[in-house]
Amino acid sequence: MIVIVLLLWVVAFFVAAWIGYKKGRQPLGIVLGLFLGWVGVLIMALVGPTSEAARAEALRQGFPCPYCQEVVRHGATVCPHCQRDLPPTPAVKRV
Repeated sequence: MIVIVLLLWVVAFFVAAWIGYKKGRQPLGIVLGLFLGWVGVLIMALVGPTSEAARAEALRQGFPCPYCQEVVRHGATVCPHCQRDLPPTPAVKRV
């Protein structure tokens, strides 16, 4: 019984750390997973990302090309799909 509880606690620790890493809050995820277990996982799931992580995600997702509607990274001057010149990129909303 104790082995199962410890195994579930270790799994909760890694899940909380992974969620924290994805949201740019890895130290918080490690601490919450270590001390609170699955409650820490729930808290990490509800906590928002850091502003740097949100900006990086917005930059990674890009915007649709106005001509072919394929996703293009911010800062691109030519669409890699249809090879047409792009208008200036829309500003990324800072969080």
